[in-house]
Amino acid sequence: MVSLKFVVSCAGLVVYVAHKTILKGASLGTLGLLWFLLLAAPWVLRALFRVIIYNNFLSPYRQLPQPSDKAHWFFGHVVHLHNEGMPGTSQLKWLEEHPESSFIRYYGFFRVERLAPRSHAALQTILQTASYTFVKPDLTRKSLALVVGDGLLNAEGDSHKRQRKLLMPAFSFGHIKSLTPVFLEKSLALSKHIAGILDAGAVASDGKVAGPAEKVIDVDPLIHSTTLDVIFKAGFGTEFNALENEDDELVQAYRNVFTVRKITNWLRLEIAMDIFFGPGVIPTKRNKTVKASKRIIEKFATDLIREKQQKQKIASTFGKTASSTDKDILNILIEEGKGAWTEHEIRNNLMTFLAAGHETTSSATMIALYLLSKNPDVQSRLRNEIREHIPEYASYRSGDNTDPLASLTYEQIESMKYLNNVCRESLRLIPPVPVTSRQATEDIMVDGVLVKKGTIIFVVIAAINQLKSFWGDDADKFNPDRFDNLPPDALSPYSFLTFIQGPRSCIGRRFSEIEFKCLLIALVGRFEFAERNPGEDIKVRSAVTTKFVDGLSLKVKFAD
Repeated sequence: MVSLKFVVSCAGLVVYVAHKTILKGASLGTLGLLWFLLLAAPWVLRALFRVIIYNNFLSPYRQLPQPSDKAHWFFGHVVHLHNEGMPGTSQLKWLEEHPESSFIRYYGFFRVERLAPRSHAALQTILQTASYTFVKPDLTRKSLALVVGDGLLNAEGDSHKRQRKLLMPAFSFGHIKSLTPVFLEKSLALSKHIAGILDAGAVASDGKVAGPAEKVIDVDPLIHSTTLDVIFKAGFGTEFNALENEDDELVQAYRNVFTVRKITNWLRLEIAMDIFFGPGVIPTKRNKTVKASKRIIEKFATDLIREKQQKQKIASTFGKTASSTDKDILNILIEEGKGAWTEHEIRNNLMTFLAAGHETTSSATMIALYLLSKNPDVQSRLRNEIREHIPEYASYRSGDNTDPLASLTYEQIESMKYLNNVCRESLRLIPPVPVTSRQATEDIMVDGVLVKKGTIIFVVIAAINQLKSFWGDDADKFNPDRFDNLPPDALSPYSFLTFIQGPRSCIGRRFSEIEFKCLLIALVGRFEFAERNPGEDIKVRSAVTTKFVDGLSLKVKFAD
């Protein structure tokens, strides 16, 4: 990464020397122009060398297949990625163009080469057998650090192995299973909230109570708030009630960090500046907002950790442990890793849970509702299965004193076969995290291709999950039944990469999956979701996770 301070200092020194010697008496305008040219010249020359000579005649990857889409002279193939309707669409097309190749080569900003693996063998080497040889690129780590610090998500090598080992007890099967009532409680709260919105609209023009209304509801902020409430209760053992307190400072801080922005030339310029100078270096409005929001989140995290540690000290005086008091993930993390964690490491992992723990599941839930609204037959079939297990949910109203989901067990949820298929198919077709990147730390042979040290590799999850050679000719269709009879190539763990594979696979997978299922049970079991404008293109973008640019507004009504 180029140091802005170093570059500016060198250019300034040259201008100063010139001003005192050959340009003595020159105007400020002349000196300013010289300073700018000196600042830009090294990268302009380097870019020209790369575009004209290196990429065409010297690159070790010049024999690899390239996309049929033409690369921009400066932005490379990024222009195609920014203009696509769904994350991964362009890379899927490029991978499908070359089914015989283990990699394709395309260009990022400044025409820097990128490799995208396609074969199972290449993916296995990168994600599993040589996973610690391929690390997150410096730009990616610094970008993530702006939001989540240096927790498990950003750790590499021995630090990653150590942190993952310490975190495993908090994410064990038995512990996640014990959190099922929390998932159901918060899911029902969302159901009640939406029911309240529908009931509020059930008044006729003459003032008399009408039948339950159908209303257009933007489910985006509601689902985000609910998954925040889940992670606060299950992850940290505290009630937050973001669903009812959307103006809370912490809720707004997270909204500010994860707000998706429309593609504009200014945004492209900001991205280029982040690549050129480093993430967060240029004091743009966006960077200032993210840093201010992170400070709010860090303060909350620090206060919560110290409160938990104090409670544990008090509990220990009575011979109790975290497992016998609070069941939340943070308590177990502190208790099981006593003496092994620094406060800084705990805070960074807590911030990682806050971000990854609610953002990915909220994205997955919205994607599922979007797909179900476009496939009413699948939605109806799923609702029937849910009601077979919870028949009283069909007639449940918010004012009822009973909780129709209270008796539902983890085993019953897992026995819903079609629900499982719907969740897996939704996660396959539009994964919440569409791409992950790696960089080789040494020269290594990967499925017949010598990958050189420093090479950037993009594992395009959204594309791998839809390759027709893996999933069949209907790979681009929403078909939950496919999981009843998968083709042989789809059975490979490297055909379904939503949770990655190998040592860096998602540690919170079980947490996310059961929470996801509980949310769909509460929502689809009670409501019918339909497209606001059938056939309308919904703008979707990748901002770490898959995001609906303008929210997700759906027609919602009580299901019959």
